[in-house]
Amino acid sequence: MKKILLYLLIGCPLLAETMTATCKRVVDGDTFVLEDDTKIQIWGIDAPEKGQPYASHATGALEKTLKGKKLKLKVRETDQYGRKVAEVSAGKTNVALLMVNGGYAWHDDYNAPDETKLAAAMKKAKKAQIGLWKDKNPVKPYVFRKGGQQPEPAASPAGDEVICHYVQDGDTFKLPDDKTRVRLWGIDAPEKGQAYADEARNRLKELCEGKAVRLEMKDTDQYGRKVAIVWLGKKNINLQMVIEGLAWHYAYFAPNATDLAAAEKAARKARKGLWQDKNPVNPYDFRKQSR
Repeated sequence: MKKILLYLLIGCPLLAETMTATCKRVVDGDTFVLEDDTKIQIWGIDAPEKGQPYASHATGALEKTLKGKKLKLKVRETDQYGRKVAEVSAGKTNVALLMVNGGYAWHDDYNAPDETKLAAAMKKAKKAQIGLWKDKNPVKPYVFRKGGQQPEPAASPAGDEVICHYVQDGDTFKLPDDKTRVRLWGIDAPEKGQAYADEARNRLKELCEGKAVRLEMKDTDQYGRKVAIVWLGKKNINLQMVIEGLAWHYAYFAPNATDLAAAEKAARKARKGLWQDKNPVNPYDFRKQSR
């Protein structure tokens, strides 16, 4: 009898745990958190890491698809970080397939080598140059995590220099076509309705409106904005806004920008700009409250 039971245990794989749960928060392009704070890694895909091109785009796409929605999860394993690795469905939508189809993620062929649908979807997205495949040689997140170098994207969609046509707020402006918007990478300026929002916008106008600036491209975000370091001659405008206390270092999207982190620390200590307030509200928190 014991031998029979042993043969059954060896011959039959464990059944995957299936559950229904609601997404509370999206962490990045392939990870999210449930209402009970369980962290879920989407099985079969690998999305760009923070600091890589298209990382914010992938995060935004996943947030739009999952946040606040009831999901069906087929848990396959628990990884070394304690995350549940699961196949995820939102209604009839296979979320992994959606992300790969949109060029937001790679098919994780190491952990899911037999997923032919994901492999075919990635091949199709790559051929159509959708999303991250707009870059000729995008670096796999696995390589990036190991310290591989990310190739620099083109300096600007219109060449080395563009004209800052109209400043919208302390970290965003439009180009002369009145459609293309540029978001200053690595910083977050006060939103409309916040203290120092007008000061931040006016200072950015002084620095670059109507002038030829150079864009060091970093990403395209979920709103279609070009995310870039903006240079006026040898001056880094992004850094200047933080130095003057008119913007935060946006550590979530630029965790390795030590110059921005140091500038914010110095501005806080000197109580420049928005740091004159004892407890200024971070724009990210302000946006969450407004929603």
